[in-house]
Parts: sequence; structure tokens; C-alpha cells
Amino acid sequence: MSAERVYLLEQTKGKTDAQIMELVNILGKPAVFLEIVMAILPLELDPDQAKDCVMGFEITTEDRTHYFRVEIKDDVVTTERRDPGKADTTILVSLPNFVRIITEELGGVKAFMQGKLWVKGNPTFAYSIPRMFPFREKREKEAVS
Repeated sequence: MSAERVYLLEQTKGKTDAQIMELVNILGKPAVFLEIVMAILPLELDPDQAKDCVMGFEITTEDRTHYFRVEIKDDVVTTERRDPGKADTTILVSLPNFVRIITEELGGVKAFMQGKLWVKGNPTFAYSIPRMFPFREKREKEAVS
């Protein structure tokens, strides 16, 4: 588990959307913040759960949408800042809710049911994303070590 992800959870847990956006702006504005998150993503991959796929992310702020294409092939994760094109699944979410999801303060299924997250493409595939990029599971394993 990356120290960055733990830090992010510590700084955002229980915060409002405005407070999360304030932190994102302090950390370098949404574009820079999302580049950092996507750069850390490969560190979070669980190769035992990984599936070759293409995932898309459309992450919205007040003034724009940030597009990312994430590909997993042979347990290697590549991320690109661009429209995901034809992806197995694309997640549409606001930046504050994206932060809550990646820190697991908010579960993806719960976010979907509450209308805080939308899925284009294969919604069933979206359920496998948390298993490929676990957080709690790694924390539990590290606590035992």
C-alpha cells in the first residue's frame, strides 16, 4: 500500500466536497493531483487479481472533465491522460467522490447506488476494479507481517 494513499485517506476522511477540493488545490490543482494518483496506480495492482483490460475514468471538477485511460496487460499498468476510447468499463465520477472511492471511505457499489458514480460499458467488470487495486486487503496483510 502506498504511503500516498494512506496520507490521502488521513487528510480527506469525513471532509466535504469543498474541503477535498481545497486539499487538491493545495497539492497542485486537479490536473497535477490526478497525474500523481494515476502514477501511483501501478503500485497498488494486485497481480493475483489483475485481468488484462482497459479502464476509463472521466473525473469531473466544476470546470472540466479529466480523462484517463488505464490499461493492464500482463500485470503491467499503463496510464494515459486521454479519452479512454473503447474501454471494458469507464467510471464517471466527481473528483471528491473519486478521492473517497480510492481511499475506500466510499465504496464503489454504494456510490453507484447513490448516484455518485456512473458506469459506461460493462458494469459487471467495474466490480472487479477494487479487487485489482485493493486497499484494505493490503493494509490487513501488512499489519500481520
